[in-house]
Amino acid sequence: MSAAILLLLTMLTAPWGSALAAQAPWAERSYRYVVIDQSVRDVLQEFGRNLSLPVEVSAAVDGEVRGDIHATTAGEFLEKVCQSNGLAWFFDGYVLHVAAREELARRSFDLDDVEIPLLRDDLEAAAIGAPLSIDFLDGRDRLEAMGPPSWLEEVAQRVESLRRTPSPSTPGEVRVFRGSVAAPTASE
Repeated sequence: MSAAILLLLTMLTAPWGSALAAQAPWAERSYRYVVIDQSVRDVLQEFGRNLSLPVEVSAAVDGEVRGDIHATTAGEFLEKVCQSNGLAWFFDGYVLHVAAREELARRSFDLDDVEIPLLRDDLEAAAIGAPLSIDFLDGRDRLEAMGPPSWLEEVAQRVESLRRTPSPSTPGEVRVFRGSVAAPTASE
């Protein structure tokens, strides 16, 4: 089995989303929406309009939603739409990003000069979506993140924002020796 297929199977079956995901502020809102043979893109855009929530749907997202989705909250509705249509999502605090599961990727980040405890807390608070994962490796010298492209971009921004820039080294000390140059004297 190729590595790409194995990675995809792992991502599709892993319970990362619920274990890591923080709660979106709109997730517990009551939500009831009757779907009558609509494109999944239209359902997601309508979901955003109904919640006054900007939604960015990847061009790779397609398909139809048929029949009613039995959900009582907005979070449950989104999860059911995503599960039944092979989608992944990430909420960055402002925009709900939805991508096809085929777009899920894994990316490694070097953590030299990064404050690891701050980064861990920051990423755990920002992990609102499914499936998302972060894993500190090699004695915390490296971070591996998995999820939709919007999540990986968010992780990259947060890693860079917490990277300590090396302070400029103090200029080296220069010593000046005063002296004279002795010119050889001509013998008479």
